[in-house]
Amino acid sequence: MITMPSNSKLMNDIGIMLLEEPMSLKEIADEMDIKEKKAYSLLKKMFKEYRVNSFKAEDGQRKYRNTEENAERATKLKERRAKRAKH
Repeated sequence: MITMPSNSKLMNDIGIMLLEEPMSLKEIADEMDIKEKKAYSLLKKMFKEYRVNSFKAEDGQRKYRNTEENAERATKLKERRAKRAKH
């Protein structure tokens, strides 16, 4: 049986992905191999917790990016995961 990672882990993963560049809902869902509906619910929760904000890109697409606080949090988490992977 395949178990889905917790919402908390998925939101942390989204935060780490958004360190690179802002992404659309579809890009996030595709990258994480989850349904857009699931990605939307995670982003909605992250938005309510002031972890992400959204904007309209030049191409008219809605994109998401980390808030400053979440970018710091995601950077620390990414570093911790990288250290763990080395051991």
